[in-house]
Amino acid sequence: MSASEALGNRTARTTIAPALAPALTIQLSEAVMPDRSTIPERPSSSTPEFESRFPRRLLFAGAAAGLAGTAVVASASPAEAAPTTTAWLLGGNTGVTTTGTNFLGPTNAGAPLIFKTKADAASSLSEKMRLTPVGRLGLGVTNPTARFDTTSSGTAIQGKSTSSNSSGRGVSGSSVNGYGVEGLSNKYIGVFGQGPSAGVWGDSGLYGVVGQANTYGGRFSGGSIGSYNEGEGYGVYGTGGTTGVGVYGQGTTGVSGYCSNTSGNAISGSGGVYGVYGANASTAGVRGDSNYVGVWGQGYNYGVYGVATATAGTSFGVYGHSPNGYAVYAAGDAIVTGTLSKSAGSFKIDHPLDPDNKWLSHSFVESPDMMNVYNGNVTTDAGGTATVDLPSYFGALNRDFRYQLTVIGDFAQAVVSKEVENNSFAIRTDKPKVKVSWQVTGIRQDAYAAEHPIVVETPKSKDDAGTRLFVPKGSGAKAAQTAPPAPSAVTLTGPPAAAAKLLSPAAN
Repeated sequence: MSASEALGNRTARTTIAPALAPALTIQLSEAVMPDRSTIPERPSSSTPEFESRFPRRLLFAGAAAGLAGTAVVASASPAEAAPTTTAWLLGGNTGVTTTGTNFLGPTNAGAPLIFKTKADAASSLSEKMRLTPVGRLGLGVTNPTARFDTTSSGTAIQGKSTSSNSSGRGVSGSSVNGYGVEGLSNKYIGVFGQGPSAGVWGDSGLYGVVGQANTYGGRFSGGSIGSYNEGEGYGVYGTGGTTGVGVYGQGTTGVSGYCSNTSGNAISGSGGVYGVYGANASTAGVRGDSNYVGVWGQGYNYGVYGVATATAGTSFGVYGHSPNGYAVYAAGDAIVTGTLSKSAGSFKIDHPLDPDNKWLSHSFVESPDMMNVYNGNVTTDAGGTATVDLPSYFGALNRDFRYQLTVIGDFAQAVVSKEVENNSFAIRTDKPKVKVSWQVTGIRQDAYAAEHPIVVETPKSKDDAGTRLFVPKGSGAKAAQTAPPAPSAVTLTGPPAAAAKLLSPAAN
């Protein structure tokens, strides 16, 4: 060290050589600081002012470090010695730079800035944080692959906002073209959200929340709600793989949809096979509740398609129930490939004499067997004979023929002179030129009728015994249970309270 110019009669300016700076003990009777203030020899407080204004360990290097005082004594105290470990990798720094350009870190190319700590005296130093030359910060990561990269066996990143309103963000992410926030889990949940109103909230020009996983994509524990405020779009949109599902729900209500627009759709689905698919082990795979249409189906081939796979008991592919209206209404032709069982039947048309104000109904003609009816009129020739030709399929379709003949316009006798053979039969009258009205019936003998004959009388099963399909008023009889009880009705006048608050513009 060397002394420089005298400062009055009390002090001298001393320049400290860089090589000695890390191992110095500085003793002062009175020091003059760069701002021209002084540090007295005997401070009034218990802590010397010099130690309170500077750390105990000082690094003086270069011409910029100077003190004015009465004495500077070199010391080799271990507490003040230069560091011998790599806790601070400052090999690139040759000294503290000039004011305005000071920095902490290496200047040699390719060297990272590494921070190490030790838990206690018995443990060794271990790396805790690393800043790479390309500006990537790693916590617990020696090779960070992102601008900020951290790993932990517990919670890797935690953010908390103490804002008293909804404008605060515990964690906020934004991106110009990619993902604002992305979560990835190899086994459980990529992104987990929990809150009194919305666990996860997404707001975007395209998709609010997008979830993708190898097993379940966009899975929510608890409940989820989607909202889209533009003219077109999806509140909740899901896509699945070849054997996966687009939207999967599990709970008391797996998936629920609500739409406040009278012309909108609460739940809409489209797909290569199933637009909406629901599976349930107990009650209903898909359920719809509405003040108008509970479940609406529209398709190129099938609007609604139902299959019941039970192999025992009574099952229903499509079941409808309405105590005061139509359980099933078909606006068009209807095809039944099996046996139709009913309590009554009729046709209902516009009344031909007053179609604007009346209906006209007729009951079906019933029979204990599968009877077909054929009829017509024929006039016998000069010899009093006539042949009636029947359809070409008559003999193949029918058996057990029955005949009825009625003479029209004359007192004459008419008989069936020859029964049906080769799809025709003959009539003879005792007078020539007699008009005869005829009717022939036959019992079906086609393959379906042969395997599914109408059994006229059958005993009721044990479950049906003591019940009736129709209960007359005042009879006190018990109604038969024709189908499993329908799920309890749900009245939806709007979304749940929490969801309504979430969807209101004021909440956003």
